[in-house]
Order: sequence, then structure tokens, then C-alpha cells
Amino acid sequence: MIIILSLAVIFSGFFELFLRLKSIWPKRKIYGWIIFLIVLMLNGWLLIAYGNRLWVISISLVSLYRLFNVYRITKSRIQSEYLRSIVKSTSIRLTVFQLVVMISGILFSIILKNNQDLWDILGAINFLLSFGLFITIRRQLKISQRIALSTILIDKKAPTLTVAIPARNESDSLNNCLISLLSCDYPKLEIMVLDDQSTTQRTSEVIRSFAHQGVVFIAGAPVKKGWLAKNWAYEQLLEAANGDIILFCGADTRFTKESLKFLVSSLVSRHKSVISILPKNDVPQRMYSRFFQPLRYAWEVALPRRKLQRPPVLSTCWLAKRSYLVSKGGFKAVTNRVVPESYFAKLSTEEDGYSFSAYDGVLSNKPLADLVETALRLRYPQLRRRPELVALITMIELWFMVSILALFIYGIIIFQPFLFILSLISIIIYSYVFGTIAKITYRQKVHFSYVFWPFYIVLDIYLMHLSMFKYEFGEVLWKGRSVVSTVMDN
Repeated sequence: MIIILSLAVIFSGFFELFLRLKSIWPKRKIYGWIIFLIVLMLNGWLLIAYGNRLWVISISLVSLYRLFNVYRITKSRIQSEYLRSIVKSTSIRLTVFQLVVMISGILFSIILKNNQDLWDILGAINFLLSFGLFITIRRQLKISQRIALSTILIDKKAPTLTVAIPARNESDSLNNCLISLLSCDYPKLEIMVLDDQSTTQRTSEVIRSFAHQGVVFIAGAPVKKGWLAKNWAYEQLLEAANGDIILFCGADTRFTKESLKFLVSSLVSRHKSVISILPKNDVPQRMYSRFFQPLRYAWEVALPRRKLQRPPVLSTCWLAKRSYLVSKGGFKAVTNRVVPESYFAKLSTEEDGYSFSAYDGVLSNKPLADLVETALRLRYPQLRRRPELVALITMIELWFMVSILALFIYGIIIFQPFLFILSLISIIIYSYVFGTIAKITYRQKVHFSYVFWPFYIVLDIYLMHLSMFKYEFGEVLWKGRSVVSTVMDN
């Protein structure tokens, strides 16, 4: 059986690599559908012959990503040569992934079948993994806490500050943002708003209505080829800004009176080059809307990002020294990066010049449509546009959710106190983690987050796959413009 399964997995990978042959590639659409059917039949045969084993089901789930890989070859959405180069790596990694799942499943089934006590070991592994997540979130929360400053910069020592806002088809949100900025007590303030090729007159009307209060209007130029629209808007704002420090924010951001003075003082007194802010969010009225923003923040605060040399960053509000941005190439260095500020955050982290902090003086109020749009725009690029990484993260998340709940129920049924207690502690930890993320998102307890933490996992899996399908076969929009070709062909 092992040999047969191994051959089935290896042959599936071989069929995909067959499509990469130079003589076959021009006719890949025809051969692709044939291989699609072959892989589908192999997958069906595995389920019929050995579908009573959990690890075989896991192999079949990974095979779905093989079918996806073959389908995107036939669809030819991505630039041809780039597609041909990534097909090989995806195919090889999926083959290795399936073989690892198969070997692990066989070993676990043999060991657990002969030794009932090893169920406790499986429960202990789950506990250690959940405890590791607990340590990570606690450490990240400690780092992200608002740091009390011993001094606030007095007026004559304050550096000049430019608040730069890219705006497209905005209305009331931009109006509220500008009102809050003009109420700030920062002494050397320049406010610039770039109208990023809006299709309605409302955005420019809002900006010009504040002209008598010193708000600078910039008519955005058409997006250059190879640039994402947001990055191009940032570059134009950077070139026009006069401040020593530039604060970038979205039109849906609001500020308290002392917030700008605090943020600049924090950057200067702590000798940082870049600071990203975790804002306070308004609690949505609809229950299901309250899951999206905490899930977005979970990717930043619940993972050991600094260990991975990928510091957490949010685009809601971030500020940097203008000289630092220019010295690192400005936004010309990140023309097609979906989260351009992550580039500067990573570089400044290497020099101990980056900070990620929660601050109640910055407030965010995004409608549900914008939250969903942001999630779809970010998720697949965060996974490097690789189906195999989507498969890996999906399997890990399903493992965490299903195994812990299953072991908890199993511990009750067979009355194993040790397994029951370990699983219960793991469930409590996950409740704490997601409840805490919701709390720092809205700065208040959101009780349903402690109870419905499995829904966060299900929602994340759904958004990952929807983002992947839209990037590969559909459209992903930012402010009404597609970002697919710029992101996927590089």
C-alpha cells in the first residue's frame, strides 16, 4: 500500500512537470485538462481504496491544490514565462508535502494503535503548540503597549511634520479625518491630500473645502506601469512633502488633539526611524463584521514575526523620518509590494530603528466592504502567492482546531483525565488569544471572541482561498482598481 500511494503521489507531480517541457508548453491547455482528469481520478481512487484513514484524507486534501496548480496552467492568467517558472517549485513542494503527510500518518497510525498512552503525547504536543502561541501573543502585546514618554517635545524643538493622505473616491470619512487633524495641537504641521484619480468630484471638493485652513491639494498623476496605485500615491506624496517626518494614514483614520505631538515625540525621543501604530477601532454594529479586523491584526500580533525577521506593520497610520525613506530608495524600491511599509519596517528593525505600538489617540473606522477588500488584497501576497503555502497554513489551522476539539471529546469519552485537562487548557489558551486580539482591536472586551474562536480559523481559511482564487483567476481591487497584473507578474 505504501509503495502504491508513494507512486500515485510522485506520478501526480511528474504529470505537472511534464507540462513544463518546452515542446509541451505551447499546447499546455489541451494536455493540462488531460492531466487534470488523471490527477482527479487518482485522488478519487485514493479515497475509495483507503478513505477510512485520516492521513489518506489529508493527502487527498493536498491533492486539491495539485488540481488548482494544473488548472492555473490551463487558465494562463499569469505571464507565460513566469508561470512556467513557478509551476515547477509548486509541484515539487506539493509532492514533498504529500509524502511527509503520508509518512507521518503511517507512523502515527502504527504507534497510536499499539500504545494508547501516546494519545496523551499527542495532546501534550497540542498543548505545547498552543502554549507557544500564548507566549508569542503575550510578548507581542508587551512590545506593542503604549510607552509612556518622560517628556513631550516643546514647540521650538519640534521637527516639522507632514501628514500625507492618499484619497480616492472619498467623502465623509476624509472630511472627518481632516477635521480631526486640524484640531491637533502640533505646532509645525503640513497636511497634504492627494486625489488619486478619483472618478467622482466629491474627493477634490472635500480637499479644496479645507484649503483656507492650509490643507494642500495634490492632483495625482496617472499610475505608472509596474506600480501599484497606492505605492505611486505614496511616492508622489513623499516627493511633495516638506516635513522632516512624514505620517501616512488612510482617509478613514481620525486623531485626538494630542496624538500628533505624542507620535512625533515617541519617534524622536526613542531614536526610531519608523513607527507603525495599532489603532483603536470602532466596534461594528453587526456581529459578523466584528471578526474581520481582529483577524487582520492576528496575522501581525499572534505570530513570532520578529523571529522571522518580518516585523508587524499596519498601514492605517505609520510615520517615518523623510531622510530615512529617501535613503532607502523611497517607494521606488517597492513599486509592486502590497504592503510597502513592511519594507521600511524590516530595514529599520535591523538597525533597531523600528517600533510597533498600540495607541488610543489614533482611531480607525472601516466599513465591512473595505475590511473584506483589504483581507482579499493582502492574504495571498502575504503567502508569497504560492498555493503550497496556502495548503500548508490550511492544514496547520485545521490541525489546531480539529485535533484539540477531537482530543477534548475523546478524553471525555474514554475518561482520560490527563488528555482531557491538556485539551481543555489548550482550548482556554486559544479562547484567550483570540479574545485578547479582539480586545486590543476595539480596546474593550468582545465576549463572543472568547467563545467563537474556531470561527476565526474557518474565516481565515475561507479568506485565504478566496484571495488565492481572485488573484489567480479573478480581480482583486483597491479603491476600484485591479492590482492583479502588477502583483502577480513580478
